[in-house]
Amino acid sequence: MSDKPVKKFRIGYVEAAIWENEGNGDRTFHNVTLQRKYRDGDDVKNTNSFAHADLLNAARLLQKCEAWISDQ
Repeated sequence: MSDKPVKKFRIGYVEAAIWENEGNGDRTFHNVTLQRKYRDGDDVKNTNSFAHADLLNAARLLQKCEAWISDQ
C-alpha cells in the first residue's frame, strides 16, 4: 500500500480514501478507508465511528468509491 491514497471523496464530515496496492503480476487491488472528522476543543480529529446522521453520507461515499474503482 502506498503512503497516500490515489483518490479521496468527502461529503460533510465523512471522508473516504481509496488506496492502491499491487498484487501478483499486473493486477492492482484497491482498499477503501472511511472516517469522520470532529472537533475536540481547538483540535480536529478523526474517528471510524459514525452517528446516525453520517450513515447516508457514508453510503454515498462508498458508492462513489465503487464507481471510481470500477472505472480503473
